[in-house]
Amino acid sequence: MVTSLRELVLSEIRDIAHGPISVFSPEDNASQVLGVLKETDRYEAAVSSGGSVGLITVRDLLGVDQPAQRRVDKLWRVTGSVSPSTSVIEVAELLVRNNVRALPVVEGGEVTGIISQDDLIGVMCDVDELSGYGVKELLRSPVWSMDIDERNASARRLMLERGISHVPVVEYGRLVGEVTAEIIVHTFITRASKTTTGDRVGERTSRFPGQVIGIMDAHPLSMRPNSTVLDAVRGLRDRGKRACYITDEGSRMLGILTPRELLAPILRFRVQEELPVYIMGLSDEDFFERAVAEDKVRRVVRRGRRFRPDINEVSIRIKVSQTRGLRKRYELTARALSPSGQVNAQADGWDLLAVFDELCTTLEKAIGKTKPETPGRTRRRRSRR
Repeated sequence: MVTSLRELVLSEIRDIAHGPISVFSPEDNASQVLGVLKETDRYEAAVSSGGSVGLITVRDLLGVDQPAQRRVDKLWRVTGSVSPSTSVIEVAELLVRNNVRALPVVEGGEVTGIISQDDLIGVMCDVDELSGYGVKELLRSPVWSMDIDERNASARRLMLERGISHVPVVEYGRLVGEVTAEIIVHTFITRASKTTTGDRVGERTSRFPGQVIGIMDAHPLSMRPNSTVLDAVRGLRDRGKRACYITDEGSRMLGILTPRELLAPILRFRVQEELPVYIMGLSDEDFFERAVAEDKVRRVVRRGRRFRPDINEVSIRIKVSQTRGLRKRYELTARALSPSGQVNAQADGWDLLAVFDELCTTLEKAIGKTKPETPGRTRRRRSRR
């Protein structure tokens, strides 16, 4: 169990991600996903197709009329994946950067689990240090809300249009409940849902009848602006919620906190200045995204900071060693520099992108096998007498 925020951000997600899980294919029906999500009380499920992996979420199912006849292939989203050895800080960055709530965990080419914002919130509950972070600076405002007598169909439409999953319900401006995507999906979009009609031919009956007061959660999690991040994450965990509403003493809405906002203390550990990465030897003819490559190298160094926190620069030299017609064979050399020395890695091959990936893997292994000099000690060269 982690006890400090720094220890948490550098730890691997191996023991945090949840699994084993059901993995769906694009050919599966939405009704199958709906059943699993309801049984497991999860917000998302993993989807795998060939070499691509991604997720289908409760919010994706909001727009489904007949789940038994709707395939997953039109609903899911390719998100990429992480490995069990990925650090918490790297996962948090990916979740926020890609605007997703979760990522599949892949090991040995197989999807073995999912790491979500909710999972990170769960482990943050053990970090007492978070009592020093206030929620007032993190809350999101203004908040889309609904009056208690508005229609369920309007709540669903608001979620679809605004890309949100939680809508606070107010009465005379005071918070009295919340409607979530889960409530709407599991109430109205059943596994055997089908479009219904009225008594007259062509008369359509609303599939989302009634007012939000009839389905809302009348016990939303709310806190005052002077609450701490530790209060909020423990409240979400203990109450089984996915949103916390910040209200004044009169229960009037001031803002909302979701796991995304509560990841801010973790993200503060991001390196403020980007690690200098120099890639030399590229020509305009080489198909290569320099920015993507540099970011990949930085992620390698971040993962290796527990072994070599002193690395302050990486240089990569690309050399063409052979040419066969239009094909080129590349030799890549990487040097990760630090005050106490350097870590080297090499890779070669005909596919530049594949060779670069191999170089990053080799560099990461090399960093993991080294450690910086112990402070206060220097190596002395033996002198001959």
